[in-house]
Amino acid sequence: MADIHYYRPQPGKVYLDELQDEAFFRSSLHGDALLEAESRIPVRSVAAMPPQADLSESHAEVMSLSGSWRMLDSEPADPGEPAPSTGWFGRASTASRGMEERWYESGVDRSSWHKVTVPTTVQRALVSSGLLPDPNWNTNMIDELEEHGEPKDFPLWFRRTRVEQREWWFAKTFNLPEEWRGRQLTLRFDGIDYSGTVFVNGMSLGHHKGMFGGPELDISGLAQFGKPNELVVRIDPAPQTWNGLLKGSPGFGWHYGHLISMGIWRDVTVRAEPEIAIRDPYVATMWISPDEARLCIEYTVDSRLEQRADIAIEGVLQLGKGTEGEGSRQDAKHRFRNHVEIAYGKQRFRTEVTLPAPCLWWPAGYGEQSLYCLTLTAGLQEKEQQGPVQGKVRIAGASTVFGVRTIEMEPAKDAKPHEHYRWQFLVNGVPLFIKGANWCWPDPMLEQSEETYERLLELARRGHVQMLRAWGGGLVEGDYFYRLCDEKGIMVYQEFPLCWGPPDSPYTDLGVIDRQVTQSVKALRNHPSLVMWGGGNENGVHGGADEGLFLVGRRCRQLDPSRPFHRTDPWGGSVHNWNVYHGGEPLDVATLAMPSVFYGEFGIPSMTSRSSCIRFMPEEELEAFPPTEDSRGWMAHLHQFGLKDVIKVMRYAAYGPMTTWDAYIAYSQTAQGDSIRFTADVQRAGAGHGKTGFCYYKLTDLFPGHSWGVVDFYGAPKLSYYRAKQACRPQNAFLVYGKIDGWLPGESFTADLYAISDTLTGLKGARISFVLYDSSLDVMLSRSYDNVSLQAGFAYQVDRIQYALPSAESIQPLIAAVTLHEENGTLLSDQWYWFNARSKPAELLEFEQRHTHRDNEYPGELAVKAFELYAGLTDAPLKSLPETSLEWSIERKGRLGRFRIRNSGERPAIRVIIEHFPEEGDCYLDDNDFGLFPGEERVVLFEADPDRSLQDIIVGAWNAQGAQAAITCE
Repeated sequence: MADIHYYRPQPGKVYLDELQDEAFFRSSLHGDALLEAESRIPVRSVAAMPPQADLSESHAEVMSLSGSWRMLDSEPADPGEPAPSTGWFGRASTASRGMEERWYESGVDRSSWHKVTVPTTVQRALVSSGLLPDPNWNTNMIDELEEHGEPKDFPLWFRRTRVEQREWWFAKTFNLPEEWRGRQLTLRFDGIDYSGTVFVNGMSLGHHKGMFGGPELDISGLAQFGKPNELVVRIDPAPQTWNGLLKGSPGFGWHYGHLISMGIWRDVTVRAEPEIAIRDPYVATMWISPDEARLCIEYTVDSRLEQRADIAIEGVLQLGKGTEGEGSRQDAKHRFRNHVEIAYGKQRFRTEVTLPAPCLWWPAGYGEQSLYCLTLTAGLQEKEQQGPVQGKVRIAGASTVFGVRTIEMEPAKDAKPHEHYRWQFLVNGVPLFIKGANWCWPDPMLEQSEETYERLLELARRGHVQMLRAWGGGLVEGDYFYRLCDEKGIMVYQEFPLCWGPPDSPYTDLGVIDRQVTQSVKALRNHPSLVMWGGGNENGVHGGADEGLFLVGRRCRQLDPSRPFHRTDPWGGSVHNWNVYHGGEPLDVATLAMPSVFYGEFGIPSMTSRSSCIRFMPEEELEAFPPTEDSRGWMAHLHQFGLKDVIKVMRYAAYGPMTTWDAYIAYSQTAQGDSIRFTADVQRAGAGHGKTGFCYYKLTDLFPGHSWGVVDFYGAPKLSYYRAKQACRPQNAFLVYGKIDGWLPGESFTADLYAISDTLTGLKGARISFVLYDSSLDVMLSRSYDNVSLQAGFAYQVDRIQYALPSAESIQPLIAAVTLHEENGTLLSDQWYWFNARSKPAELLEFEQRHTHRDNEYPGELAVKAFELYAGLTDAPLKSLPETSLEWSIERKGRLGRFRIRNSGERPAIRVIIEHFPEEGDCYLDDNDFGLFPGEERVVLFEADPDRSLQDIIVGAWNAQGAQAAITCE
């Protein structure tokens, strides 16, 4: 598909996109010779002809081997320790117990092996069987690493547990259908983590590396009929490092938590192969118009016939069920037919089809998520001069789901040729400002729970997350994740898990990379939600050949030319801002000093809510604060098992004295939300003017504990989730300002007021208001802007607010409120800001200034000193505001309900919070942590099962007492 591009060349300007593609085109770098040869098979164009009679639909015959297996561990093999310089042998190599006792052979008594259910990881199977203490609970993980972790001279978190040091054997017996006798049979693994050897009926089929698919093995000569077959898989001990491997990195202990997954984590199948099979269909949208779309369809025909054959291929394009507003069009089918001549082996074909009146796939908020199904079936066409093909010929078709949509990248305003990528995303020709988040896979034991994925991705959709950066320390996500993103309209930037400067050959296996990338791209490239590939996370400047990342990019661009590929992130115009938190620099100063076309990562961590804390920690542990180096349970759930994680956050969370875990939880979640909003607002003010988007770090968590996720490990949103959601509203009015704290009497308070409408149509006749309150919550300044019109996708500066500040006691703190209403009065967004809300004494400020970057570490007594300083803060200014009062009620009807909350006082209500709502499973709250003007009433919608109790819910504000209310059910 060399004629399909995601960018348009500009005369006289060359960007990184072209430079990459030129290098990929010239290169023949590869890791797997067979894949390289396959990539060079010419693609033959065939005409799309009118359909004739329907061909019968057929597919490969598949039998699942997932389900009940047996599992046992063994001492691993020892490679020995030769000493060539002496001429003597060192420690002799030894085989593992499993190999010595020939566990791979048929007839081995496995009755004492553990019963497990595949797919699984070893750790999940052991926990489920009660044979391994839950690694996520309290001190279990740190106990294991301290007592049994190896090597002992490694830092604690980089050791390997007993499970990770062992070799694990999986075994299953299965019977094959008699009608498969004489057929070619393929044994397929969708995911072995990370490496191992496969045996069938006592014979080794070789070693495999790579967790994202494979191996696929021919077992035709080994298969037995009329008696059981035995399949054995030996899983190697976990690798010592992730570096250079396509494997998620946080479980290795650098992040928080430690669990290096290993096992058979995706399905296992046996397939009876047909004589002819259609494989790897790929659909790309070349262009669209209101009346039609031009589609390019590629597929491979794999033939085992010795003689040439003519086949007819029938293609059917059908709009998927459930597309809203399409009515009878769901039943309409667009058909085409190809006639091709095939020889033995693989041959690739391409056809172009015009689809009339297409229903487009749009990101959420821009239109429907229309999905089509392409079905390809085939039948033999006999030629008189060749004679008929002898014998029964089975032909397997193929199908795939796709969306009709285009992705195009344009250079942002003032983008630097040769240095920047094109960062402006256009979907179906519409430029988007990306409001996104980083995604971390949800379970270290690789539980592929559909309920969990549904929960987390639905929270993303409701949180106005348009794009998930499937972060390059995680997984290449699978089909279920992408199907949900397709349906919910969530775009995905998928990075391959290569992190922090992966080594080139010989320290990384290019053959593994080649096979894994090829399988992943072919498997995922038809998903419309997938909009960009990436080579990995924070890989820095390459030092020459850059083989691993180069090979990833080359294969991505060969196999999927319709999407961009970025070598790494940050790179070519994007940045990650870790001067905040890790560097300890002030949020406002550090953010404004690091302008960027696209923000790939930013944010700070926070602690989970109390209700989630007691799911990984005994509740009594919440009564002791601050943690110490002897607080082993807390240390096990903090970043790199250290107190510095909490202390680094405190400088941004110093809204009041932190003397309890409850105070720290509330303040850290507040700081996390504020940090996301500040950077999002700064970035969004440049929408349409050179800035193209952001992905805050991050949406989800991999381990329970103190982390950057705004949704915790258990699927419960933090308060920061709602602040991020408010900042990402499609239509929004917001402030951009130079500093958060430190405003002095006589200074001119200055902030720029912006409004934006990220929609297809923009906004007309809107009304925007700005109110500035003093510390008595009296109005200092009020402005209103009527009949505002907003062009879609462009941030509009409404005004520059300037106000001379009065006495010191009047500005501790300052409160600002911004609202945006539709012409009909409907509230579209409101944002409440606070300034001078963190009152730090001179001693604390001096302490913070001394501890930045390399000195932002807190060993021993330094941690004790830090906790003393943050405990000694004065009362929180935001909690010392004049009080108001709230009236509220709950109305329920089935799963749906609403909170009706009214500020009945004479002062604004600051930070109205709904507490104890059951935010897990399938319960969803529409908004939280907002402000209310005097007399204002807000309706907050929610969803919850009717049997979920809401009796414990309290609604209050930081300046209004919380109370319970009666529940009305219909």
